[in-house]
Amino acid sequence: MKPINKIAVATLLASTSTFAFAGVDSDIGSVPGIDAANAEKDWSGMLGLAVLSAPEYWGSEDTEGTGVPVIIVDYKDTAYFKVNRAGYWFWKPNDNFRVGALLKIRPAAWEDDDDSIEDLGPLPAGFDEPDAQGEAGVNFRYKKDRFSAEAQLTSGEDVNLALNFQYNLVQSADLVLMARLGIEQLGEDTVLYNWYGDDDDAYDPDSASNTTLGLVGIYTLSKEWKLFFGATSTTLDDEIEDSPIGDDDTYTAGFVGAGWTF
Repeated sequence: MKPINKIAVATLLASTSTFAFAGVDSDIGSVPGIDAANAEKDWSGMLGLAVLSAPEYWGSEDTEGTGVPVIIVDYKDTAYFKVNRAGYWFWKPNDNFRVGALLKIRPAAWEDDDDSIEDLGPLPAGFDEPDAQGEAGVNFRYKKDRFSAEAQLTSGEDVNLALNFQYNLVQSADLVLMARLGIEQLGEDTVLYNWYGDDDDAYDPDSASNTTLGLVGIYTLSKEWKLFFGATSTTLDDEIEDSPIGDDDTYTAGFVGAGWTF
């Protein structure tokens, strides 16, 4: 998971190259948020734009600002595309619990042309820039009243687990304010690939756990338009900080944007 991978509201940010930004699930992709599903329509969703401020790459001390498109599409509350992932809910035994197939993009944790990377000086021999990776797996979600919990078990370079917990502190007709806790467990091959790029005795990491705390707000401007905003703080595992490009073990990200719902 890219340290913050251009983080955003769970309801948003499905971007391409910009998505590789340092970053919660990635995860902007990692922040739960608005559900696109509208029971009265087969198709529903959101299109918009967000401005993000986040580290240049996971572990970087330098931040950068960028704009990313917001794309969320849902079909009959069964098939969906949201942020950096697509899925299909194949089992919904009741209104609270569901299980589905999942495909998501894990952006590369860094790029060799990033200013922060270049400032580190010559990198070790064999230090290859990683590529964005597709990961397939299964998604579990439980949702009741103001609380929701989600678990994503995916396989790419290794088997990885992402847990997201969300509670709506404020829930009114105009404003929803969500507190969020995210925990991502990365296999050692994922850590090695993203923070070193090649197998070398100079850096032989174990699996790693990253933790994110955040607040996300969604304000209804009108029937069609919503304003969303938020801030997150992520703590990276020591296995990542100890990599050749590790600069800092914590980073913060903020975003604000607007979207048209349909």
